[in-house]
Amino acid sequence: MKKLVIIVTALLFSIGYTANAQMGQEQDNNQSQQQDMMMQKSGMMQGMMGTGMCPMCGQMMGQNMPMKKYGMMVNHLPNMQQQLSLSDEQVETLLDLQTEFKKQQIDYQAELRKKQMKLKSLLADNASASQIKTQMQACSETKINMKVAAYETAGKMKAVLNSDQKEQLKNNMMQGGGMMKGGMMNQGRGGMMQHRGGMMQNQNNL
Repeated sequence: MKKLVIIVTALLFSIGYTANAQMGQEQDNNQSQQQDMMMQKSGMMQGMMGTGMCPMCGQMMGQNMPMKKYGMMVNHLPNMQQQLSLSDEQVETLLDLQTEFKKQQIDYQAELRKKQMKLKSLLADNASASQIKTQMQACSETKINMKVAAYETAGKMKAVLNSDQKEQLKNNMMQGGGMMKGGMMNQGRGGMMQHRGGMMQNQNNL
């Protein structure tokens, strides 16, 4: 009788151990598959960014927002001294142009806020459709002026570069994100977050 109890106990223990081992193996396999999928997605996103592709929509960046690159250029070109072999004098000139652009943007943003507040007031007062349309066009005009200012400043900045530097800048822009890396990576993680916040603001405005 004791032998039978011992045998049954041993069998139950063996079955329980085997089940736990199988469950553990399945969990390990699931975790491994999840990690593989995450690595594949990460690699795909990096690959798409390297070719200028938007990882979210699968389209070439800049196709739907052709003016966006000029705002990025104004924000990051002064930080590309090492990439483009810029002289100190060139960097100083680029920074002056960038400062002037930022002052313009502050004025445009203040103007836009006023126009948007007026639009909200008209909506609250149930104004006519023609009045709403006119005010929306006024807001759009300010946004357009902001984009044109970025385009104009980018042109002035490119005029500071020599032919070799212009070619290198063009190559970096075609690589998709190369210009951003030059302006952000050299400043560490803290600088990256500041740039990221500035970029988000410019995307909303440009």
